[in-house]
Amino acid sequence: MSRRRSSLRRSKYEIYNEILNIIYYQSDLPLTRIARAANLPVDRAKPLLIFLMARNLIFEDEDEGLTVYRISPSGVEFLELFKRLAKLIPSDDDLDGINL
Repeated sequence: MSRRRSSLRRSKYEIYNEILNIIYYQSDLPLTRIARAANLPVDRAKPLLIFLMARNLIFEDEDEGLTVYRISPSGVEFLELFKRLAKLIPSDDDLDGINL
């Protein structure tokens, strides 16, 4: 059971990618909506957003008095590169049955 459970875990890069995709496609979202869409507790999502802001992948903005997050050009570039890497590197599920 633990093997299956570990294969369901997302890497930190998969989580960054998911958050960036959510912000890219839904734009101008507050923390709670991003956390819910990424299936993360708010207290775990906030440090991830701070991490992404520190690397200029997203930025905070105000919309009618509400703090919202938007993706930067660097964030869009990250999404493009992540998609290219995902095509080059097979997931663990793709390697089932292959002896390495």
